[in-house]
Amino acid sequence: MKLKYRNITVPYRRFDKKRNYSYYIYQDKEYTDLNKLFTDFLGSYLTYHFKTKDTIHAVHNLNDVIEHLLYHYEDFEIPKEYKSEYSAWEYKYLTTLQKRLIKDELVVESKPEEFPLSLSEVKDKKRYLFEKDIYYKYRNVKIPKKVFSEEYNHNYYVVGGEYFDSLNHALDMVFDLTLYYQSGGTKNPNNNSHVHTHSFDELIALIFSSSSKFKIHIFQREYYSKQELEFLEKLSEKLKEMKFHSVERNYDKSDYEEYFFYKDNKRYIRLLLHNIRVYFDEHKYQKEVLKSHKI
Repeated sequence: MKLKYRNITVPYRRFDKKRNYSYYIYQDKEYTDLNKLFTDFLGSYLTYHFKTKDTIHAVHNLNDVIEHLLYHYEDFEIPKEYKSEYSAWEYKYLTTLQKRLIKDELVVESKPEEFPLSLSEVKDKKRYLFEKDIYYKYRNVKIPKKVFSEEYNHNYYVVGGEYFDSLNHALDMVFDLTLYYQSGGTKNPNNNSHVHTHSFDELIALIFSSSSKFKIHIFQREYYSKQELEFLEKLSEKLKEMKFHSVERNYDKSDYEEYFFYKDNKRYIRLLLHNIRVYFDEHKYQKEVLKSHKI
């Protein structure tokens, strides 16, 4: 682990370009399993129970529930005594997915026989060969499948010839119901300023990136189970105790307008100077974010 990632006391999410996936760093350790991360950071995490055949399972991540459902949909069941562990939206999502699986109603768009991308489009040769291999092996797969990549030493979910780090995003390709969690925005339920994240893992990442603005209004509580709300409250209190404040970046709309003006008018030198400035601004911002996680 690089020296700059040492002594992180608030979980820090990082995307590794070489390994092609995201993970958290905390107390000089790397975590891809949020259950392990929050067991260490908070001392607790969530638990979801479900049943397959005559066996009761207990897992600590909703993705694990969905994964079991995909492979055991014919005998998957959430017993009544454990239904409260799920929000109404999560329960609807799981039961609807099960019905679609039983009826074989997940749909994969037809793909051309030849891989549609070129090396110049992907740029990274290792990633290009990886994506090409995924395309030919799994382009007709319509139930997301977990695949271990030796190239990246990481598990991915593949479906329809594409790969995803998140099972939820893989399912979005073939299932017309999206799991999401609403937060933030105004107190007006009909205002479109609210934030929607498509998995609980993404919600966690959002909290760390915008802790001062994160809030769940009363009308948004329906998207969460009681245990999820209690967990989020515990996480919020922990961050307050540590006096953690995320470094938030407000993008200047004029920057984007200026960028497109340069691009459309082919003023390449000015565009280059603009991109150099943006690069150094981004580097400075990322440096400040990393520093904020070392309390």
